[in-house]
Amino acid sequence: MKRPLLSTLLTLLTLSTVSAQNTDLTLDSYSGQSQIKAQGSITLKPGFHIPSGSTVRIYTSSSLQTHPVLQTQPSGNQNYILTRTFRKAGVTLANLSQSRTVEEENQSIQYFDGLGRPLQSIQVMASPTHKDIVQHIEYDGFGRESKKYLPYATSGSMDGSFKPTAGVDVMNFYSPTSGWDAAVRKTGYPYAETRFENSPLNRVQAQGSPGEAWQLSSGHTVRTDYGTNAANDVKLWQLNASENGATATYYQPGRLYKTTIKDENWSSGKSGTVEEYKDFDGRVVLKRVWETESKKLETHYVYDDFGDLCYVIPPAVTVNTFSEDAADPSYDAYIYGYKYDGRRRLTEKKIPGKGKEELVYNNNDQLVLSRDANRRAAGEWLFSKYDAFGRVIMTGIYTSTESAATLTAQINSNGQTAGRLWENPTTTDQGYTNAVFPTTIAYYHTIHYYDRYDFPENSFGTPTGNQASGAQVKTLLTGTKTTTLGTGTMLLTTHYYDDYGRIIQSKSQNHIGGTDITDNSYSFTGELESSTRRHTVNGQTTTITTTNEYDHTGRLVNSRQQINSQPEVTLLVNSYNEIGQLKTKTVGADQQGNNPVNTTDYRYNERGWMTSTTSPHFSQQLSYQDPVKGAAAQWNGNISEQQWGQTTTLNQHFVYSYDKLNRLTNGSSPTSGMSEILNYDDMGNITQLTRDGSGISYSYTGNRLNTVSGLIHGSYSYDENGNAKTDRMGMNLSYNHLNLPQQVTGAGNTITYLYDAAGNKLRKTANTSGQRDYTGGIEYQNGVIELIHTAEGVAYRNANGTYTYRYNLTDHLGNVRATIYRNPGTNAVEVLQRDDYYPFGLQKSPNPVYGNNKYLYNGKEKQEELGGQLDYGARFYDPVIGRWNVVDSLAEKGRRFSPYIYGFNNPIRFVDPDGNWPWPPLNYNPLSRIQNVISNKIADFQTTTNKAVDKVAATTKTIGKDVQNVVYDNKSSLLSQAKAFQEVGDNVALTGAGMAIVGAPIAGVGAAPGVTVAAAGELVSKTGLLIEVAVEVIAGDNKNAAITVANESMYETLGAIGAKAIDQLLPGPKVGLDKQLKQATQQGLGLVEYMMKNNTDKTLDKYKNK
Repeated sequence: MKRPLLSTLLTLLTLSTVSAQNTDLTLDSYSGQSQIKAQGSITLKPGFHIPSGSTVRIYTSSSLQTHPVLQTQPSGNQNYILTRTFRKAGVTLANLSQSRTVEEENQSIQYFDGLGRPLQSIQVMASPTHKDIVQHIEYDGFGRESKKYLPYATSGSMDGSFKPTAGVDVMNFYSPTSGWDAAVRKTGYPYAETRFENSPLNRVQAQGSPGEAWQLSSGHTVRTDYGTNAANDVKLWQLNASENGATATYYQPGRLYKTTIKDENWSSGKSGTVEEYKDFDGRVVLKRVWETESKKLETHYVYDDFGDLCYVIPPAVTVNTFSEDAADPSYDAYIYGYKYDGRRRLTEKKIPGKGKEELVYNNNDQLVLSRDANRRAAGEWLFSKYDAFGRVIMTGIYTSTESAATLTAQINSNGQTAGRLWENPTTTDQGYTNAVFPTTIAYYHTIHYYDRYDFPENSFGTPTGNQASGAQVKTLLTGTKTTTLGTGTMLLTTHYYDDYGRIIQSKSQNHIGGTDITDNSYSFTGELESSTRRHTVNGQTTTITTTNEYDHTGRLVNSRQQINSQPEVTLLVNSYNEIGQLKTKTVGADQQGNNPVNTTDYRYNERGWMTSTTSPHFSQQLSYQDPVKGAAAQWNGNISEQQWGQTTTLNQHFVYSYDKLNRLTNGSSPTSGMSEILNYDDMGNITQLTRDGSGISYSYTGNRLNTVSGLIHGSYSYDENGNAKTDRMGMNLSYNHLNLPQQVTGAGNTITYLYDAAGNKLRKTANTSGQRDYTGGIEYQNGVIELIHTAEGVAYRNANGTYTYRYNLTDHLGNVRATIYRNPGTNAVEVLQRDDYYPFGLQKSPNPVYGNNKYLYNGKEKQEELGGQLDYGARFYDPVIGRWNVVDSLAEKGRRFSPYIYGFNNPIRFVDPDGNWPWPPLNYNPLSRIQNVISNKIADFQTTTNKAVDKVAATTKTIGKDVQNVVYDNKSSLLSQAKAFQEVGDNVALTGAGMAIVGAPIAGVGAAPGVTVAAAGELVSKTGLLIEVAVEVIAGDNKNAAITVANESMYETLGAIGAKAIDQLLPGPKVGLDKQLKQATQQGLGLVEYMMKNNTDKTLDKYKNK
């Protein structure tokens, strides 16, 4: 019997591209398309009219792909959910059943067993060649997903039907002998095995990964051991009586949960293991890593009686007592400190090497004032003001020498006098009232406008044409004024939206007296199809138009660009393998995609790690567990070897070695003569760096570098924020409130940097190199445009005003290894510049210098005036010494590391995209997408789960029934939320019908209402859905009386039910996901509470009005 559970129709309403499925296209009228394309001919009939100001690309191309018509036939003997996502406009209930191509409609089908557990997830015709992409799922006898398979593409049916032989098919797809997609890595083990402990807790003991090298039998898995603490094993830190320090004794044995993790490189003993200890409240009190069999590095966490984190004691601190006294060197140099007020709000924070930071709040718990040590010395506070909806509307500088306590009292007093804690919009002054503290403002940084265009000095005016206005822009950011630091000039940016909240035009002022106007158009599903930027300065306009095309599932397949009236070029053409990995990228072709400058081929291993890129002008091969040049095998994602060459021939190589903490200790290239050997202290600070046989020694106070000696000599000094004031070159540096350098002097040169309040670099002026201006990817040198950044390199301006495209070929870290272009005189592809790097990023001197590309290591701009430091955005990095000279603003994400180290001291694997924190995260694995999905969904839900403050009332006997009706009406929308989780692949190894049981889309999403969880017990089997339980709590026992129930009571009751549901559904750790899963469950409960509360209010209001 056919048992469809739910058919979700995602009907998105917006404008799109018109394309011909057949070869010819005839149009009677224009309906706002950004592109009109066909394989054959396009006929515009009389009366066809495109309004003035519209940007439309009309073209024909024989290379346009023809997409087949969907022939979906869900298996009627299976439980399933069919989701239809329409990619073209015009779908109505009347034509819903019409046939469509896979370009016009995407379909996915999720099949379930009788317990509501997912069995297969099929993306119908989703591969580049229109094959079904199947995710096979199977369970062991205990209902656990002990094998997680890689997705595969079918070679036969493309109708979305259930694949009864999926277990065999996935093996065949990846088979080294029968696999039919050569671009997909072949393996006889296309699955990750999990070994669970033999207990009802079902905790993971070993987690493998796809590939023979990472199977359970290989010994190269992530292993987890569980236990408790022993006597004299873990320090018990307790605050002193004054709460300005702490003293350690020891936990009694058996009082802490201990988890020991051994990664894929572990072989025996303690070396390389990570131990984590938690108390009975789930708080981490110790993280211990073993560098050797006898040396351990410990990070301790100290809490107050409320469970708030007060101190973090990193590995460099080995004492058993400390205080915040200035005479105690440990506290200032290494320890993180936090203080709270009576409402448990963070009021003070101290980062090692930095002075104290202070935070002041209003009675809405909104941050109003904050300052660091530099601002305190200047008598300044950073302020924020809010509107009635809690949105930040103003930031800037407030001058005061008062204490935080005094200012808190003033803020509270002001709130009582003003009668509110927010500003209201006006059309005068700065666009807002000035009733809320602070009313005396020294300096504005930003002013944000929402919901309207009638704010003061909006020189760009109100919406025009099809731009949304009035009520349609409610909740949207319509304008921002941002200060150019040091000048007081505020630059305006105004955003204009379509009816669906997408920015279709932005107008902004730039710091060189001009404007930038950008027009965007989108596909039906919201993909950016075209963007036209008109950059005007001194009456001269530069127009840059970029158009993007996507395949039938939304993968970017090409991007074209035109500058002014020059011929359009094809910046890139992407192709993908059958499971969606990038296979080839072609750059620098003409308008038709012919005669490209370069094509790069990409390959990956079973775990999704890049193994090679191959092109005529730069190629590389990366080895992990399979080195060929004598390196030690690395099973955990560290790169053991890198081979590269200037053609397809690999004639150069680096060999890498690491310590047990995954820090690079040696990177040597016998073929190029480059080498770096490194030693570290307990915080990860480099103590010795030997480059090409010559050594550099480092000396420190805490994490601050004092001197370097040997190959280079120099000393450092710092301001109160831990920013280097003098460096190894004898340069003197000063910083703005963002800790960005604003002036550098020394060696006969003065460099001045100009930023806006958002931290964007606007100008660099130097005695030796003149003035360079930066305006959103366009760079001026001494007042004349020099280059325009593109997606694949830059376009350099020629003397005659035309532009020549230059393309960057990069390695796996984004390091530019070759800069190439097509010589307009000879039409030949030439290499302008080649660059190689030492492991920590120092550029090997090019010999000879072919070009002048300054965007090199990690694609960051080299600052020649500062000795080759690299501008990452938030900080400058010095590759000569392999560290930053400014504290990481996100240092609290990794407190066991020095806030000055680069890329976890593993620069072959990690990059720092913007100077704030390395990427990818530690222990990142493509298979960990489940964790990322859940984390992202948690964040998405947080905006919708805030507690309401109104009261719930029941007034008549019939209200209980009405409330129940509201709940039943909401089941479909809640299931849609669940479907959103499931669609992105969170096939977590749980056996419950998560939505039906705990009201949160956690695991077996899509189960019919009322289905219970076999493996977790018959949770709420007698009461049904949790939301129905909530109905009984609110109204079920009080149908005959009119009562008022405070929200807190409802939340407390629901929370108790939810806690029970969580505990029963998640009885033990799930591959380290238990915390996130519980958070997701709790957020789901919050969603249920919110929706019930919202809709109950509506029902009750209706009855009260009667």
